[in-house]
Amino acid sequence: MDDYTLGFFIGMGAVLAVAVTVKLLRRKRPMSVAEKAEYLSNRRARMLPVLAIIFLSQQAAFFSTVGSPAPHSAYTVKISAWLVLSIVILAALATKGFWLEPKEVRDLIDDENTRANRAEAMRWGFLFSMAAAIAVYALTLFDVTISARDAVHIVMTVGIPAALIRWGMLERRAHRLGEVGDA
Repeated sequence: MDDYTLGFFIGMGAVLAVAVTVKLLRRKRPMSVAEKAEYLSNRRARMLPVLAIIFLSQQAAFFSTVGSPAPHSAYTVKISAWLVLSIVILAALATKGFWLEPKEVRDLIDDENTRANRAEAMRWGFLFSMAAAIAVYALTLFDVTISARDAVHIVMTVGIPAALIRWGMLERRAHRLGEVGDA
């Protein structure tokens, strides 16, 4: 088994361990389906910008070492962790998320407003990714050498947090407006 595959499986195992731990901790608290959906929706609105910050800080650590010779296995682990995190975030952005919750809860969380907010966030992520791709292309016009792997890394590092931050902002605004409307 090569280093990429090993790093990928270690990352997936860590994500699974966190998900199972959270699920086990949350099951002791009795809630109705609507209460649970509201709780999870509020939590998602708070966590999306935090997840973007975590993602960007991981990237800052990675890009600060570009060009310096690092042990091959450490580089492989960093890239594998980034790849796993990117896949999980993109899957959460593209789906209803909360995969370990019952279908009724997921359906309540994924209302029309949330779908519109997610679409808007994906649009922002796409636009920021395209802007990053244009910037990378422009850099290569000035004899700056960027590998294809680094170009993809840069584009995803710009697009994913843009989508996360935008979705978090829209969801928080929707929850604030909902609280005002309920009063």
